[in-house]
Amino acid sequence: MNDYLENRILGKIDAEEIILGKGVVVEHGVTITGKQGPAKRVRLGDFSFIGKNSVIMTPQFELGDYSKLHSGAFVHGEKPARIGRNCWFGGNVILDSMGGLDIDDNVGIGAHSQVWTHIQFGDLVEGSRFYSKKYMFIGRDAWLVGHCILSPVKVGEKSMAMVGSVVTRDMEPNHIYAGVPAKDISDKMGFQFEMRSNEEKLQKLMEVINSFLQKKPEYKGQLQACIDYPLMPKKGVSYFSVLERTYTQNYTEAEVSFLKAHTPLIKFCPRDKERWLSGVLAD
Repeated sequence: MNDYLENRILGKIDAEEIILGKGVVVEHGVTITGKQGPAKRVRLGDFSFIGKNSVIMTPQFELGDYSKLHSGAFVHGEKPARIGRNCWFGGNVILDSMGGLDIDDNVGIGAHSQVWTHIQFGDLVEGSRFYSKKYMFIGRDAWLVGHCILSPVKVGEKSMAMVGSVVTRDMEPNHIYAGVPAKDISDKMGFQFEMRSNEEKLQKLMEVINSFLQKKPEYKGQLQACIDYPLMPKKGVSYFSVLERTYTQNYTEAEVSFLKAHTPLIKFCPRDKERWLSGVLAD
C-alpha cells in the first residue's frame, strides 16, 4: 500500500469547491472557510501541510505542493490568498488578504511574522485618513527570517528580511533588509544568493542526494541529478534538473521521501505542471 499518497484531513474544510492533491495533511483544529459562509475554492497541492489550530478565512485559498503552514497560522481577508509550492511558514504567522495576497514558489516566512495588505480602523466620518487596501505579491525565494512585520510592499525575488524587521518600503530582488524600520544592509551583509554555475549546482545537488542515499540505500538508482534532462530517461527514476529547477514527478516512495526530507532546503517543482501562480503579476 502507498500510504504516503493518502490524504489525512482531520480539520474542517468548508468550501464550494475542494481540490486536493496527494498526501495532503490537515491537522486537528484547522478551519478553512470563507469570511461569511463557505469559501468558493480551496486547493491544496501534493504533500502540502497545515498545522494544528490554524484558521483560514478567505473566499479562495490555495497552498502549493510541499508547502507547509505550521500550527496557529491565521489567514484572513476579503480577497484570495494564494501560496505557491515549496513554501514554509513557521508557527503563528498572520497572513492578511484584505487587499489580495499572492506568495510565489519557494518563499519562507518565519514564526510570528505578520503580512498586512490593509490599514483600517479610524472613524471615516470623523476624518480618519488611514484606510487602504493594496494587493501584495511576494516573489520567489524571498525569506522573512522570523518575527517580521510587513506592510503592503513589493517583495522582490530572493530578497530577505532579518529577524524582527519592520518592512515599510519595497524590497529589491536579492537584497537583505534589517531593522525598524527596515533598511537595505546588502552593502554590509552581501546578498542572500551567490552566483553559481550549473556545474556547481549539479555538484551540490549530487552531494545532497548521495547523503540521503547513504541513509536510505534502498532508494539507490531512483534519484538522479542532472543539468538538463537525458534524451532517454530510465523508467522509475526521478530526475532533478538544476538548469530548469524542476524534476520528473513519478510519485515514487524514493522521490517523495527525498523531497519531504529536504524541502525547503532544496526546492524543485514538477516539470510537467504549470506554475502554481501562472499569469500572476505584481502590481
